[in-house]
Amino acid sequence: MSDPAPAESARRRLSGKRAETVQRLASAAVVTLRTVRYPDLTLPMVAAEAGVARATAYTYFSSREHLIAEVYWRRLTAGSPEGADSPDVLVRVVGVLRYLALVAADEPAFGHAVSAALHSSDPDVELLRTEIGRHIHRLIAAAVGADGDAQIVFLLELLYTGGIMRAGIGGASYPEVADQLEAAVPRLFR
Repeated sequence: MSDPAPAESARRRLSGKRAETVQRLASAAVVTLRTVRYPDLTLPMVAAEAGVARATAYTYFSSREHLIAEVYWRRLTAGSPEGADSPDVLVRVVGVLRYLALVAADEPAFGHAVSAALHSSDPDVELLRTEIGRHIHRLIAAAVGADGDAQIVFLLELLYTGGIMRAGIGGASYPEVADQLEAAVPRLFR
């Protein structure tokens, strides 16, 4: 049976002025998190920072968790890992794990917010969480390629998830986690 088409929130299929508004809200969320702790963050605060009406924010995002998950999804899919074309599996895998670990490294408060937001039961967050998981799986599986099997991919996903959780709760910085992941990878390919 083929993989079903990815689920997608209707709020994410935007263009033109609507896409610009969503981008302003996404940018404003990160800016607001520089001065407001995530538990205190509200969509109306973000709307004010973005210069849009409160109702407009709710038109695009069902909750603050949905907004944060969307910003993370956008960051995650905006770039590509270094070394993705390398013939060396270790270079590819380390490149992917470092890329994934450093998505939120420049904004630690945002990283902490992502850790909390992705646990939401908001249906829009659930859709994004599924897509985020699929994207991470595809990146890791592509990096492993023919040099590994499904168990190696699973272990790398588990390693990454644990590292990101550690960074998200403040147990290590995102760059420290990236370094720790890099040090762990060769052990899986012995």
